[in-house]
Amino acid sequence: MLEIIPSWGQIEDYMALAEEYGLAFEYNDFFAPELLDDRDRLKERIDHYKSLGRPRGVDTMHGAFYDILPFSWDSGIREHSVYRMQQSVEIADQLGCRGVVFHTNFSPDFLNNERYRNNWLESMQEVVTRLLSGSSCDIYLENMFDQSPDELADLSGALREEARFGICLDIAHMRLATDEPREWFRVLAPYIRHFHINDTHLKYDEHLPLGQGSIDWKEMEALLEEFGLEGRSRLIEVSGLEKIRESLRYCRLAGIK
Repeated sequence: MLEIIPSWGQIEDYMALAEEYGLAFEYNDFFAPELLDDRDRLKERIDHYKSLGRPRGVDTMHGAFYDILPFSWDSGIREHSVYRMQQSVEIADQLGCRGVVFHTNFSPDFLNNERYRNNWLESMQEVVTRLLSGSSCDIYLENMFDQSPDELADLSGALREEARFGICLDIAHMRLATDEPREWFRVLAPYIRHFHINDTHLKYDEHLPLGQGSIDWKEMEALLEEFGLEGRSRLIEVSGLEKIRESLRYCRLAGIK
Protein backbone atom coordinates (compact mmCIF):
# COMPACT_ATOMS: atom_id res chain seq x y z
CA MET A 1 0.00 0.00 0.00
CA LEU A 2 1.35 3.40 -1.03
CA GLU A 3 0.60 6.47 1.06
CA ILE A 4 0.77 10.21 0.43
CA ILE A 5 0.82 13.30 2.65
CA PRO A 6 -2.49 15.17 2.30
CA SER A 7 -2.54 18.96 2.29
CA TRP A 8 -5.19 20.52 4.51
CA GLY A 9 -5.77 23.39 2.07
CA GLN A 10 -6.36 21.13 -0.95
CA ILE A 11 -7.93 18.13 0.68
CA GLU A 12 -10.48 17.46 -2.07
CA ASP A 13 -7.70 17.24 -4.66
CA TYR A 14 -5.73 14.85 -2.45
CA MET A 15 -8.78 12.70 -1.85
CA ALA A 16 -9.37 12.49 -5.61
CA LEU A 17 -5.74 11.47 -6.19
CA ALA A 18 -5.93 8.87 -3.41
CA GLU A 19 -9.05 7.40 -4.95
CA GLU A 20 -7.52 7.38 -8.43
CA TYR A 21 -4.43 5.44 -7.33
CA GLY A 22 -5.81 3.53 -4.33
CA LEU A 23 -3.64 5.41 -1.82
CA ALA A 24 -3.75 5.85 1.94
CA PHE A 25 -2.78 9.01 3.85
CA GLU A 26 -0.04 9.82 6.32
CA TYR A 27 -1.16 12.98 8.12
CA ASN A 28 1.65 15.50 8.61
CA ASP A 29 -0.37 18.27 10.24
CA PHE A 30 0.02 17.16 13.82
CA PHE A 31 3.71 17.62 14.57
CA ALA A 32 3.47 21.43 14.45
CA PRO A 33 3.71 22.88 18.00
CA GLU A 34 1.54 25.88 17.10
CA LEU A 35 -1.32 23.55 16.14
CA LEU A 36 -0.83 21.22 19.09
CA ASP A 37 -1.04 24.21 21.45
CA ASP A 38 -4.28 25.58 19.95
CA ARG A 39 -7.05 23.32 21.24
CA ASP A 40 -9.78 24.86 19.09
CA ARG A 41 -7.82 24.65 15.83
CA LEU A 42 -6.63 21.18 16.71
CA LYS A 43 -10.16 19.91 17.32
CA GLU A 44 -11.37 21.58 14.12
CA ARG A 45 -8.64 19.89 12.08
CA ILE A 46 -9.29 16.45 13.57
CA ASP A 47 -13.07 16.79 13.15
CA HIS A 48 -12.68 17.89 9.54
CA TYR A 49 -10.54 14.89 8.63
CA LYS A 50 -13.05 12.62 10.37
CA SER A 51 -15.93 14.16 8.40
CA LEU A 52 -14.50 13.40 4.96
CA GLY A 53 -16.23 10.04 4.65
CA ARG A 54 -13.12 8.08 3.68
CA PRO A 55 -11.73 5.03 5.48
CA ARG A 56 -8.86 5.90 7.81
CA GLY A 57 -8.01 2.50 9.26
CA VAL A 58 -5.03 2.03 6.94
CA ASP A 59 -3.80 5.61 7.34
CA THR A 60 -0.77 6.58 9.41
CA MET A 61 0.24 9.81 11.11
CA HIS A 62 3.57 11.50 11.74
CA GLY A 63 3.97 12.25 15.43
CA ALA A 64 5.64 15.25 17.02
CA PHE A 65 9.38 15.49 16.38
CA TYR A 66 10.56 19.07 16.95
CA ASP A 67 12.95 18.90 19.94
CA ILE A 68 11.42 15.60 21.07
CA LEU A 69 13.94 14.04 23.47
CA PRO A 70 12.18 11.61 25.82
CA PHE A 71 15.63 10.33 26.76
CA SER A 72 16.91 13.75 27.87
CA TRP A 73 18.70 13.97 31.21
CA ASP A 74 16.84 17.26 31.75
CA SER A 75 13.56 16.28 33.45
CA GLY A 76 11.64 19.25 32.00
CA ILE A 77 12.64 18.43 28.42
CA ARG A 78 11.95 14.75 29.00
CA GLU A 79 8.50 15.36 30.47
CA HIS A 80 7.43 17.76 27.72
CA SER A 81 8.70 15.36 25.05
CA VAL A 82 6.62 12.52 26.49
CA TYR A 83 3.63 14.90 26.69
CA ARG A 84 3.94 15.72 22.98
CA MET A 85 4.27 12.03 22.09
CA GLN A 86 1.19 11.27 24.18
CA GLN A 87 -0.69 14.01 22.32
CA SER A 88 0.32 12.35 19.05
CA VAL A 89 -1.00 8.90 19.91
CA GLU A 90 -4.23 10.42 21.24
CA ILE A 91 -4.76 12.28 17.95
CA ALA A 92 -3.95 9.13 15.96
CA ASP A 93 -6.50 7.23 18.03
CA GLN A 94 -9.13 9.91 17.44
CA LEU A 95 -8.50 9.74 13.69
CA GLY A 96 -8.60 5.94 13.75
CA CYS A 97 -5.12 5.62 12.22
CA ARG A 98 -3.38 2.26 12.35
CA GLY A 99 -0.05 3.74 13.36
CA VAL A 100 1.92 6.83 14.37
CA VAL A 101 5.55 7.48 13.38
CA PHE A 102 8.15 8.98 15.72
CA HIS A 103 11.83 9.71 15.09
CA THR A 104 14.52 7.99 17.09
CA ASN A 105 16.34 11.34 17.44
CA PHE A 106 19.37 9.27 18.42
CA SER A 107 22.33 11.49 17.60
CA PRO A 108 25.68 9.66 17.50
CA ASP A 109 27.48 12.88 16.57
CA PHE A 110 26.29 14.49 19.80
CA LEU A 111 27.43 12.07 22.48
CA ASN A 112 28.75 8.88 20.95
CA ASN A 113 29.37 6.92 24.12
CA GLU A 114 27.91 3.95 25.98
CA ARG A 115 26.18 6.00 28.66
CA TYR A 116 24.30 8.08 26.06
CA ARG A 117 23.37 4.96 24.08
CA ASN A 118 22.18 3.00 27.12
CA ASN A 119 20.13 5.91 28.39
CA TRP A 120 18.49 6.28 24.96
CA LEU A 121 17.73 2.56 24.81
CA GLU A 122 16.27 2.32 28.32
CA SER A 123 14.29 5.55 28.03
CA MET A 124 12.80 4.74 24.63
CA GLN A 125 11.81 1.26 25.75
CA GLU A 126 10.02 2.72 28.76
CA VAL A 127 8.28 5.48 26.79
CA VAL A 128 7.14 3.26 23.90
CA THR A 129 5.77 0.67 26.32
CA ARG A 130 3.89 3.39 28.18
CA LEU A 131 2.44 4.88 25.00
CA LEU A 132 1.33 1.51 23.65
CA SER A 133 -0.42 0.66 26.90
CA GLY A 134 -2.67 3.71 26.58
CA SER A 135 -3.36 3.55 22.86
CA SER A 136 -4.89 1.26 20.24
CA CYS A 137 -2.61 2.29 17.36
CA ASP A 138 0.79 0.94 16.36
CA ILE A 139 3.96 2.90 17.05
CA TYR A 140 6.70 3.00 14.41
CA LEU A 141 10.13 4.42 15.18
CA GLU A 142 11.92 6.03 12.22
CA ASN A 143 15.67 6.26 11.69
CA MET A 144 16.64 9.92 11.57
CA PHE A 145 20.26 10.78 12.41
CA ASP A 146 21.12 7.11 12.96
CA GLN A 147 24.43 6.07 11.40
CA SER A 148 23.90 2.38 12.18
CA PRO A 149 20.91 0.02 12.41
CA ASP A 150 22.16 -1.36 15.71
CA GLU A 151 20.30 0.95 18.10
CA LEU A 152 16.96 0.35 16.40
CA ALA A 153 17.66 -3.38 16.30
CA ASP A 154 18.47 -3.46 20.02
CA LEU A 155 15.36 -1.48 20.92
CA SER A 156 13.20 -3.68 18.69
CA GLY A 157 14.63 -6.78 20.31
CA ALA A 158 13.87 -5.38 23.76
CA LEU A 159 10.29 -4.66 22.61
CA ARG A 160 9.81 -7.94 20.72
CA GLU A 161 6.78 -8.85 22.88
CA GLU A 162 5.02 -5.64 21.80
CA ALA A 163 3.14 -6.70 18.66
CA ARG A 164 2.16 -3.10 17.88
CA PHE A 165 5.70 -1.76 17.79
CA GLY A 166 7.79 -1.67 14.64
CA ILE A 167 10.30 0.26 12.58
CA CYS A 168 9.60 2.84 9.89
CA LEU A 169 12.67 2.64 7.67
CA ASP A 170 13.34 5.93 5.90
CA ILE A 171 15.25 4.91 2.79
CA ALA A 172 16.81 8.33 2.13
CA HIS A 173 17.97 8.70 5.74
CA MET A 174 19.46 5.22 5.55
CA ARG A 175 21.28 5.92 2.27
CA LEU A 176 22.71 9.16 3.67
CA ALA A 177 24.19 7.04 6.47
CA THR A 178 25.54 4.11 4.45
CA ASP A 179 26.57 2.80 1.05
CA GLU A 180 25.69 -0.72 2.23
CA PRO A 181 21.88 -0.77 2.58
CA ARG A 182 21.72 -4.55 2.56
CA GLU A 183 23.17 -4.69 6.09
CA TRP A 184 20.42 -2.39 7.37
CA PHE A 185 17.78 -4.62 5.77
CA ARG A 186 19.40 -7.76 7.16
CA VAL A 187 19.51 -6.41 10.70
CA LEU A 188 16.13 -4.65 10.76
CA ALA A 189 13.94 -6.75 8.45
CA PRO A 190 12.14 -8.68 11.24
CA TYR A 191 10.92 -5.41 12.73
CA ILE A 192 10.15 -3.22 9.70
CA ARG A 193 6.44 -2.37 9.39
CA HIS A 194 6.49 0.80 7.29
CA PHE A 195 8.72 2.77 4.89
CA HIS A 196 9.26 6.40 3.98
CA ILE A 197 10.49 6.82 0.42
CA ASN A 198 11.77 9.84 -1.49
CA ASP A 199 14.87 10.58 -3.50
CA THR A 200 18.12 12.41 -2.82
CA HIS A 201 21.50 13.00 -4.45
CA LEU A 202 23.01 11.58 -1.24
CA LYS A 203 24.35 14.89 0.05
CA TYR A 204 21.42 15.84 2.27
CA ASP A 205 17.73 14.96 2.77
CA GLU A 206 16.20 16.64 -0.30
CA HIS A 207 12.79 14.91 -0.44
CA LEU A 208 12.90 14.73 -4.23
CA PRO A 209 10.31 12.83 -6.28
CA LEU A 210 11.29 9.21 -6.86
CA GLY A 211 13.63 8.76 -9.80
CA GLN A 212 15.06 12.29 -9.63
CA GLY A 213 17.98 11.55 -7.31
CA SER A 214 20.73 8.98 -6.90
CA ILE A 215 18.99 6.21 -4.96
CA ASP A 216 19.00 2.91 -6.84
CA TRP A 217 15.33 1.92 -6.55
CA LYS A 218 15.90 -1.37 -8.38
CA GLU A 219 18.35 -2.29 -5.63
CA MET A 220 15.81 -1.25 -2.98
CA GLU A 221 13.09 -3.37 -4.59
CA ALA A 222 15.44 -6.34 -4.76
CA LEU A 223 16.20 -5.96 -1.05
CA LEU A 224 12.50 -5.77 -0.20
CA GLU A 225 11.94 -8.98 -2.14
CA GLU A 226 14.97 -10.71 -0.63
CA PHE A 227 13.82 -9.98 2.92
CA GLY A 228 10.09 -10.52 2.34
CA LEU A 229 9.06 -6.90 2.84
CA GLU A 230 7.17 -6.24 -0.41
CA GLY A 231 3.82 -5.98 1.35
CA ARG A 232 4.85 -3.28 3.82
CA SER A 233 3.22 0.15 3.46
CA ARG A 234 5.28 2.95 1.92
CA LEU A 235 4.78 6.67 2.28
CA ILE A 236 5.87 8.67 -0.76
CA GLU A 237 7.30 11.43 1.40
CA VAL A 238 7.22 14.41 -0.94
CA SER A 239 5.08 17.53 -0.73
CA GLY A 240 2.78 18.92 -3.40
CA LEU A 241 0.50 17.27 -5.92
CA GLU A 242 2.90 17.51 -8.85
CA LYS A 243 5.81 15.91 -6.97
CA ILE A 244 3.49 13.17 -5.78
CA ARG A 245 2.22 12.54 -9.31
CA GLU A 246 5.80 12.42 -10.63
CA SER A 247 6.63 9.85 -7.96
CA LEU A 248 3.52 7.81 -8.72
CA ARG A 249 4.39 7.74 -12.42
CA TYR A 250 7.87 6.50 -11.51
CA CYS A 251 6.38 3.88 -9.18
CA ARG A 252 4.27 2.50 -12.00
CA LEU A 253 7.25 2.33 -14.34
CA ALA A 254 9.46 0.74 -11.66
CA GLY A 255 6.80 -1.68 -10.43
CA ILE A 256 6.68 -0.16 -6.92
CA LYS A 257 3.34 -0.92 -5.25
